[in-house]
Amino acid sequence: MDSPAIARAVVEELLASGVHDVVVCPGSRSAPLALTLADAERRGLVRLHVRVDERSGAYLALGIARVSGRPVAVVTTSGTAAVNLHPAMVEAAYSGIPLVAVTADRPGAVRAAGANQTIDQRDLYGVDAITWIDVEGLGESALHSAVSSAIDLAMGAHPGPVHIDVPLTEPLVEPGAHAIADVEVREDRPRAGETPPVLSSLLPDGSDPRHGVLVVGDFHDGPTRDAAAVLASALGWPVISEPTGNLTRHPNALRHGPLVVGAMPAPDVVVTVGRVGLHRSINALMRKAGTHIAVDVPPRLGRVNPLLTATTTVGAVPVPDGEPDPEWLAAWQAVDARAADVVDAAWSSDLDGVPGPVAARLLADASGPDDLLVIGPSWPVRHVSMFAGPLRARCIANRGTSGIDGVVSTAWGAALAHADAHPGGTTYALLGDLTAIYDRNGLLAPATEPRPGLVYVVLDNDGGGIFSTLEQGAPAFAADFERVFGTPHGGSLAALLAAPGIEVVSVDTAAELRRALSGDSDGVRVIVARCGTRAAEAELIREVQSAVDAALAT
Repeated sequence: MDSPAIARAVVEELLASGVHDVVVCPGSRSAPLALTLADAERRGLVRLHVRVDERSGAYLALGIARVSGRPVAVVTTSGTAAVNLHPAMVEAAYSGIPLVAVTADRPGAVRAAGANQTIDQRDLYGVDAITWIDVEGLGESALHSAVSSAIDLAMGAHPGPVHIDVPLTEPLVEPGAHAIADVEVREDRPRAGETPPVLSSLLPDGSDPRHGVLVVGDFHDGPTRDAAAVLASALGWPVISEPTGNLTRHPNALRHGPLVVGAMPAPDVVVTVGRVGLHRSINALMRKAGTHIAVDVPPRLGRVNPLLTATTTVGAVPVPDGEPDPEWLAAWQAVDARAADVVDAAWSSDLDGVPGPVAARLLADASGPDDLLVIGPSWPVRHVSMFAGPLRARCIANRGTSGIDGVVSTAWGAALAHADAHPGGTTYALLGDLTAIYDRNGLLAPATEPRPGLVYVVLDNDGGGIFSTLEQGAPAFAADFERVFGTPHGGSLAALLAAPGIEVVSVDTAAELRRALSGDSDGVRVIVARCGTRAAEAELIREVQSAVDAALAT
């Protein structure tokens, strides 16, 4: 097969396997794939997205796939272009996201021969790809079968990223040779569910199932969320939901769970759902619980027991049996209400700048049921979890590996997919300044690319804020802290983020942020919220926790 024929077969099978969106990054060796995809776009067979930065392009594809639940491909040329997909492939692997890396390559015969822009791309992503295939030398039927099998694995019982390497020989392009055949999209393959166990069968003798706590971590399976809600309601358990657990509005959910768990008695049983571990206080709760049951929900990645405290791991939320103890839930809710009074008073007072917790609370108020909230790692996700209270918007984050790279692009991709399902909704993204700077290229989209309804709120405290609240923020490390942890960027954040041609506004008060959030949600906007100093913000957070502790001790 010549190169245009290989490209046609690869693209035909991607579309037949349910790929609706493809991100293309420019390159020479990938020209047959790019031209074939351009033809498919003209015919309405695929939605094409073009980005100049492969790393950002891969995270854009990741965001689309995370929200849509469908496989999304990213196409690159050979060499280091393919290497730049690796961070997103890692996040996809640890989050169970069907990301499809399609990397053009030089023929195998010229590897290690000094050929230009040539590296060994075989098994390039190692353990971070479910599988990889090299289509060189395959006939048309075998090529279709190989690509189909790879996508099946990406969407299977244990979904995740796959790698399709496409060696291509010259001539790469030929006029009139890049139109694909008609494609019939195969039906989605339903995933088999697992029979849920009965809760009492998982508990040792003497445990009291009435005195339990439900901790909801990061996952993206709707039926599991419904089952978790039923468990908590039936047994009268308090719910502590991380933002991306999307159960913060459950009637039993605590507004400030991470702040109050230390004041409560050890539960007989803790059931955790999904990936947990955002807060040290919740980790302590899991350690002191009589029984810890971990639920490994779809995509069942096996990464739901980070403290090795689980006595058992199950594949579905247990079915509740037994009667609730109303006094158990009432005690937790009373403590939470006292904490809420302290928190509300603390963050409602006049403060310098816009502290991150205040921005998180305002963003929670501004977003509604048709909106999407994307949260960056480090301080932003913890600000939301500890201080924002119930979230009406669906919430997602790159919690697989919690890196700061690619969050801007992930949010853009998520916004595109969210707009498909909720045309009137807005996507909001809350992230720190270093996270925004790291992926500034995620804002660099060609003028021909669609602009979703997307509002970035960037917390500007000139560096890495979360480190001020960790061990290295202690006075003993003050001599080195600012240089190797604080890492102030020292630049005009608004100017940096406006450079790609995006509308940027800076705010200095909570009132200004509230007004900015109520503005036009069409297109892409950035709001830079100046927070004040990192040290002052860290001290405010410590003071709030101390005030909560004091209120609960009386």
